[in-house]
Amino acid sequence: MTQTIDVEALKKEICEQILSELKEQKQEQKPERPKRKLSEKQLATLAAGRQKNPRLLSKKAREEAEAKAKEAEAKKE
Repeated sequence: MTQTIDVEALKKEICEQILSELKEQKQEQKPERPKRKLSEKQLATLAAGRQKNPRLLSKKAREEAEAKAKEAEAKKE
């Protein structure tokens, strides 16, 4: 009785085992970081910074202009 060993199948199986073990290790190594809790002062500073943001200001201006245009169009009809 001669047994033939399927080398490619063994390689594939071993690779799958190694990869699954590595994935498990990576998940264990990266615990979830708790979100930072900001103080009221920090939140106020963030909000003030957002208000000064030129992109946000231009976006708000565009939205207001579009809303006014829609209102004017609705009044015409």
